[in-house]
Amino acid sequence: MISHLFFSPVDITSPRWLQAFPTARVDAAVAAVDETHFVWLLLRDELSFLQIQSLSATGAKVIAMTAIENPQEARRALEAGASGYVHYLAAAEVLAQVAQVVATGGMWLGAELMRQLVLATARILPATPTPKADLSLLTSRERAVAELVAAGKTNKEVARDLDITERTVKAHLGATFEKLQVRDRLQLVLVFSQQ
Repeated sequence: MISHLFFSPVDITSPRWLQAFPTARVDAAVAAVDETHFVWLLLRDELSFLQIQSLSATGAKVIAMTAIENPQEARRALEAGASGYVHYLAAAEVLAQVAQVVATGGMWLGAELMRQLVLATARILPATPTPKADLSLLTSRERAVAELVAAGKTNKEVARDLDITERTVKAHLGATFEKLQVRDRLQLVLVFSQQ
């Protein structure tokens, strides 16, 4: 059984943590953990990155929490062994999504950091050869969604731009990923950068 542990100074907490994980433990001191733990660690100073290394070495899944999202800090946290990087005030639903993604072996970044990564990837990838995908397999709506996602837009922005629901965006993306045989948004950027 997975246990969620939130390590944060007593002056920085969020009621959303227990909303997302009612049985979670919130503690100011980092305690012993193992592979059955999800550790949510608030980044405070240089010691935090060393703590991520030692915690992830135990097999625990570590999610770095931050007060201000920063690409350099995110990179350092991920390099230290974190499986996710999220704002400490994220909504309970987002925290649950983070846990779900990390539990299945994925990595979580906030929407803005993911957008920056997708856009940076799109800029540097035209020189990278990848197999061309057959975009004719997509419906016009799937292609419209895919193009906006490949341009770095979030699901919410795509939904707003196309006047559809986020659930519909997710459905179109799922179908697109399957038809084009891509795993994620970054691979989708690769596909569209070659078109």
